[in-house]
Amino acid sequence: MNKKRLFEYLKSQDNSILLELLNLTYDAIDTNQRHDVFGKIIIEIPPSPVNGKNLWQTIETFHEKSMSGYYYAPFDINSKNFSDIPEETDAWFDEIGDYLEDCSRLTDQGDHETAVQCFKVLHELIDVMEDGDRIVFADEYGTWMISGDEKWFVRSYLTSLSKVSTPEEYTMGSIPLIKRDSYESLHNKVYSAAIKIGTKDQTIHLKREVQKQKIKTK
Repeated sequence: MNKKRLFEYLKSQDNSILLELLNLTYDAIDTNQRHDVFGKIIIEIPPSPVNGKNLWQTIETFHEKSMSGYYYAPFDINSKNFSDIPEETDAWFDEIGDYLEDCSRLTDQGDHETAVQCFKVLHELIDVMEDGDRIVFADEYGTWMISGDEKWFVRSYLTSLSKVSTPEEYTMGSIPLIKRDSYESLHNKVYSAAIKIGTKDQTIHLKREVQKQKIKTK
């Protein structure tokens, strides 16, 4: 295929043809290639309102697909391919990052009930993913592969959780994230965020439970 001739011809075409080609290109390439091609444009797009009901339904479907093995694509690992990441694995991490971002926008919109509902399902999936080969497959994988601002996701979840929870519920919802952060060198400072965001009663109850369980916080 002659690239020069192709692009000289495309310059003379109207936008509808170019958009159709872009659409075909998007569907034909894998997750990492999409980020390479469209990544800079995506971050320039202004955020739009998130429909909580639609997001919840989408996340429910994502949960069902994840638990059914839809994204699980195992292969025989050897010395030559041990670093390979299946497209299904990349796609799962990319999708869950998008959903965490949408949940955080629900928090910004003040839809705290739905935000907490959605966040909890996604956190459940992350816990299952970290427990073993069930959701995705690769020689090495983990939360570091989730796209987006993880600290923003955590703050958003804790903010919405604080708005709709009793002290006991706030503690129950916060502890798993605090534990995960303690295993990951405390890089998200989840405990500090939870103390700053929670109400007085919520933080008192949380501090007691963290001490009781002897969870590392610093």
